[in-house]
Amino acid sequence: MPRSIFALTLMLLTCCVSRLAAQDRLSRAEALEDLRYLITALEETHPDPYSAFGGRVSFKLRAQALLEAVPEGGLTPAELYSLLRPLFGDLRDGHTYISSPPGRPSAEPRYLPARFAIATDAVYIERALPPYEGLIGYRLLGLQGETLERAAALAATVFPAENDFGAKRWLLSFLVSDRRARRVFPDVGDGLAVELEGPSGARVERRLPFSLDRAAYLGAPWVVRRWEAIEENSGPFFWQFIGDSNIAYLRVSSIVGREAFEELRAVGRQDLREQVERYYERYVHASMPEAMDEALSGVPCLSRTVGEMLTSMRERGSEHLILDLRGNGGGWSSLLTPFLLLAYGDRYFGYDFPVTFATRISPAYLALGGQTLAEFNAQLGSDYEIGDYHVTEETSLDATSSRDEYANELEVLGCGLAETFRELNGRALYTPTVLVLLDPATFSAAYHFVYRLWHLGAKIVGVPSSQAGNAFVDVTPFRLPNSGLSGSIARTAQIFFPDDEERGRVLMPDFPMMWSDFQAYEFDEHAEVRYAIDLIGAGVR
Repeated sequence: MPRSIFALTLMLLTCCVSRLAAQDRLSRAEALEDLRYLITALEETHPDPYSAFGGRVSFKLRAQALLEAVPEGGLTPAELYSLLRPLFGDLRDGHTYISSPPGRPSAEPRYLPARFAIATDAVYIERALPPYEGLIGYRLLGLQGETLERAAALAATVFPAENDFGAKRWLLSFLVSDRRARRVFPDVGDGLAVELEGPSGARVERRLPFSLDRAAYLGAPWVVRRWEAIEENSGPFFWQFIGDSNIAYLRVSSIVGREAFEELRAVGRQDLREQVERYYERYVHASMPEAMDEALSGVPCLSRTVGEMLTSMRERGSEHLILDLRGNGGGWSSLLTPFLLLAYGDRYFGYDFPVTFATRISPAYLALGGQTLAEFNAQLGSDYEIGDYHVTEETSLDATSSRDEYANELEVLGCGLAETFRELNGRALYTPTVLVLLDPATFSAAYHFVYRLWHLGAKIVGVPSSQAGNAFVDVTPFRLPNSGLSGSIARTAQIFFPDDEERGRVLMPDFPMMWSDFQAYEFDEHAEVRYAIDLIGAGVR
């Protein structure tokens, strides 16, 4: 992928879920129309919908079986969703999914008084409510009569998983309430039967009740260990020096900032207002101003935050940065570039990342950018046809010729970085030793961040990501015409490890956090941060 900021514009990697209105029963003809629409969309948009099923013929047979499974009396949207769900699960593609339809359940959901977390070799209880706080740290061996591995595999049929850590991640998302748990265990009652093993090795069987209503769950006084040296901040990113140490800490919970929205505005993205409104809902908790200039002025710049942090580190002689990407589900890959330029300068330009992206040219992809095929070709100087692949590689660049191009592009982002970048003239603002924290929820653009930093010498600490390096990315929304069911289809194949299939499936950290490591830090919410600090103290660079 070229390292031009605007060449990465359409790599929007966060997932968007549409809201549906309740629908009446579909006739058989309507259900078949929806199925054929989806099958066509998969074949037109996805880079490779076939290999996961054993080839094109096997995919077509699977599609034909779905068509034949529609009864004469038709289907409700919920029944159509249930019919389609295994198809998406078997694709094992975290960017290609279908959302469940809304419904009117007979009862409000009831929530579990315990929350789980994932270690590299275990799933364990991270927090709980009395009288279950004594189970904090206990590892999960099985539930509802199934082994943990089997339960995770069942969860991966509900939401696609690219590796085993993704399957466990989705399993835990379903163990929040009885309503969600029934998507994996349809016969679950008013409690969850679990088999646990304590840190001492003792095994116990317990029944955790779904005992909380939504208000009680959201306001619950969870018993959880949390190291107080890390400030609480609900924004998408913030930084601090940790306590009295000279170690800097940068948490990026989502790769989103003003730069991304200015970029979308510059290229005429049709969903700009929708994206900015989502930002205001999540982080500002207020309505977005009507005027776009005013709205974007209220969105902070990630690059400005990074510049302030690196300047402070340089002034203090702070050598180490702990970059916390735990729970970061992605955002805009182009926001990574200013960080990498400030921290590495021309070294970033000159690095030959072994990366290939192949984006399928489809009507849905062109519509997302509001372009015709002719306009797309004119922009790239290409002569693509529908169905072709736009292939790019991250080869090393000539720094001198690239700087002016980047400076001009940075001026559009409205964050004041262009002048700083020109003044640096290829030098890094400051290059710290970086330790990156990740977990299974570090996904998509956040995984891209980890990958590039790792190549540039950063050490990875934590639990592997649910994102595979060799995978499919870039969400392209779809909505079925009759049922209104919606979701996304990946449009780009990314190959990060062309010669290493196992690492392309799971990028194992340099310092993986095992269950015993979390135990050593008392299963603290910030165990990874404390471990990273101890690694720095031990001389890890």
